This record gives sequence, C-alpha cells and structure tokens, in this order.
Amino acid sequence: MAVNGRQRIVVLGGGSGGLVAATRLGRRLGADHEVVLIDRSPEHVYMPSLLWVMVGQRQPGDITRKLARLEHRSVHVVQAQIEGIEPHRQEVVTSGGPVGYDHLIISLGLQPAPEQIPGFVAGADHAWEMGAALQLREKLRRFERGRVVIAVPPGPYRCPPAPYETQYLLDSYFRERGIRERVEMTFYTRDPAPRGPSTDPSVWMDTQARARGIGQHYSYFVESIDPEQKVMHGRYGLDVPYDLLFMIPPHRPAQPLIDSHIADSLMGVRVDYDTLETRWDNVYAIGDCADMPASKAGVVAHQEADVVAHNIEVTVTRRGHPETLRLHTM
Repeated sequence: MAVNGRQRIVVLGGGSGGLVAATRLGRRLGADHEVVLIDRSPEHVYMPSLLWVMVGQRQPGDITRKLARLEHRSVHVVQAQIEGIEPHRQEVVTSGGPVGYDHLIISLGLQPAPEQIPGFVAGADHAWEMGAALQLREKLRRFERGRVVIAVPPGPYRCPPAPYETQYLLDSYFRERGIRERVEMTFYTRDPAPRGPSTDPSVWMDTQARARGIGQHYSYFVESIDPEQKVMHGRYGLDVPYDLLFMIPPHRPAQPLIDSHIADSLMGVRVDYDTLETRWDNVYAIGDCADMPASKAGVVAHQEADVVAHNIEVTVTRRGHPETLRLHTM
C-alpha cells in the first residue's frame, strides 16, 4: 500500500476518539504521510452536551463543528458512508469507493438501537442523538405535571454516568420552571443497589438523587413498553406507569462492523487491552466500539486515541518507543 515510503493511516469515525487520533497523527505525520478521516457526517457532534440541548441550555450550533476544519491539521476528510472493512485486503468499503490503508483505526462508536425494546420508538424519549434531543426538548416545554420515569436498558450504552446527569438536569429544569412540586421523578436501572462508603461514586450519586426527591430503583430489567397505556413492563411482572419516559436506548456496534464480522460481540471489537490492537495486522479499535473493561465514554476514547496514535507514529517513523494504555477514569 505504501507508495515511495508514504503510508496511509485511515481513521473511521469523527467522534471523540477518531477526532483525537486523526488530529494527533495529522500534526505528527501529515507532512510526510497521508492521514484520512472518514465519516458519514460533515460535522462532529459533542455528544456529552446533547443533554444540555435537551433542556434548552445549548443549541445545536453550540456543540457541532465542521470536520473539514481538520484539513488545517493535515488530515484529509472524506464524507462517505462506511459500508464494510476488508482487513485481508487492507481496504475500507465506502459509498464513494474502496479506500486502502497501511494502518486503520476503527472509532465507530456504538449506535442507538431503540427498536430492540418493543414499544420503545412510540413510547419513550431519549437524548442520545441530536434529533431525539430536540424532539424531547419540545415535549418538555409542553410538560406541566405528572410522573417522569428515567430508565436504563440492559446491555452496553454510551456514557454510563449520563443517567445520573439526566436526573439532576431534569430536576433543575423543572425547578427553574416552578413546577417541580407537580412532577414526580423516579429512576430505574439494571444495576444493583450501590454499597460502600459515602465517597464511592455510585453511592454519592445515589445520595445526590435522593436528596433531590428522585426515587431510586435498582435491579430493574425492562422488557417492553406499552405506549398506549404508558406503562414500562419489567421482568417478573414489575410494571411502571409513566407520563413521560426518558429511557436510554439499547446500543449495538455499527452495522458495517456487524456485516463485516469485525465486531466480536455486542460489546464491540475484541482488542488487546494494552495496545488496542485487534486480531488483524495494523488494525486498532478505540472508543465505544472497542470491547474493553472500561466505561464507554469520551474520556476513555481520548486516552486510547493518544496511545494508538503514538504507537502508529513509532511504527511509521521508527523513532521512539511504544506505549501501553494506562487509563485514568472512574
């Protein structure tokens, strides 16, 4: 693949991890080698702020940036649909044609899959995508009283602390509108009840939610939603009525990773925990799509991107020493 010593590094996905990896590689290698970022969207969306869009404290333009700005960092940005990966041919299949690579970083995240829970699409709201966050914002503006249920689905999802942040933001939102006393808020999660000292993050978050008058319910597994009756059905016949249901949608690996048999499980692509290498030569997976025993959160993707970009730089330039991942997170 390399031509006249010039190698091509391809990054799939313009989310947190892909952005960091492409930027670092462009700065370090872009003058002598080719760094390519491929994403179906022309924009990067800062997903942690979608919850702020939900309550009207951010506008879409506040949390989006054009990926084309990376061109100033010696990164060639390609807007195309990623359709598959052929690691044995060192090729990415896109809607614009095949793209060969010498080194490949997969940073395609996890995709919301609300259809996996019967009744979700018609019966629940969420803020894990821009369109959904804007739709919920309008619904919240019209909401005056009733029971608000915040729920977590089975399986992996982006940003584990977000359900707690959702509780605090909605509590503040209803207080600012002067209707909090007319709104009952409850939280349901598949996680077990937290145990340990008060300084433990899960215990602290539970305490904070209860102090705000938000009921906390643990070991709850949702099975379906009845949008007509406005009831969330749980395992063992545990039904929860609601007036407004905020539920994090189930997530799954991006479809190209499933179709190409790159994803090893619902948790994503199996990687070496130290280097993020996959079972294919010169192919790495970072961020939410990597099957790692770590939070599927932007801070993790950022640290993984730094390590992978550094190690690719060492391989390409034959200077320096490889690093191993040492995560700093909760």
